[in-house]
Amino acid sequence: MSRRAYVPNIASARGKAMPRRSERRVSSVKTSEDAGFHGVATSTASSHLSNAVIWTIAVGTLSLCAGVTLAVLAIRASMALPIPT
Repeated sequence: MSRRAYVPNIASARGKAMPRRSERRVSSVKTSEDAGFHGVATSTASSHLSNAVIWTIAVGTLSLCAGVTLAVLAIRASMALPIPT
């Protein structure tokens, strides 16, 4: 004897859950051109501000790399020293 899972028939409930496209009301929603990110991108910040942010990130990245490099070299140098007894 095999058991089968109960699957309700939703074909008859399809029309009740959501009206058909022809029966839907026309809402006062704006067109897709008026909303979202579909328009042409415009820069809101000045180019000087953008360049300043880019340079700040670049200098910060380089200083972080220099700091990590110095830390690694300092650790390697301290490991090369003999342990005093």
